[in-house]
Amino acid sequence: MPESIMAEISEQYRNTHENLLNLIVNLTDEQIGWTPNETTPSIGFHVWHLARWADYLQEMINGRGSQLWEKEDLAAHWDIETASLGYAQTGMSMDDKTAVTLRIPGKELLLDYARRAFAAAQRAVEGISDKEFYKIYEGFHGENWHDGHIGPIISTWMTHDNRHLGMIECLVGVQGIHGSADS
Repeated sequence: MPESIMAEISEQYRNTHENLLNLIVNLTDEQIGWTPNETTPSIGFHVWHLARWADYLQEMINGRGSQLWEKEDLAAHWDIETASLGYAQTGMSMDDKTAVTLRIPGKELLLDYARRAFAAAQRAVEGISDKEFYKIYEGFHGENWHDGHIGPIISTWMTHDNRHLGMIECLVGVQGIHGSADS
């Protein structure tokens, strides 16, 4: 059992990412890219979106310029037009049509980015102590979530991640694939 509140939060944050990766690791490119209709984004979109938020979170904690997405210019490498990627190029506030038609790279490239972004975010979250729960961190796009207090931001984003994990589980099940984030 973790010895502190932040250690528990950190463990749960890591578990969410591990559950997500375990759920999709055996899916094919076609299964990751499948969408059931014109308004429901693919598993790939959800994975990309969660990786983008993890990458953004670790930048908030580690400091400007540490995002893998930006340092490696992944949008250009993946031939993705950044103007349509929503808030801070994270997928937030994208319209349904754009989200559904977003060209996500193949599984290996997507999972490589997701694994690295999740790991960077997990390391950053692990470095936050209980005493720093209400420490104020700067957002780089004018946001003021939870007045900048990092503990509540992490908790909110963890809830967000789990909502998307549930959507991914649904998309896996609708395709007739057996499995859940718990298996």
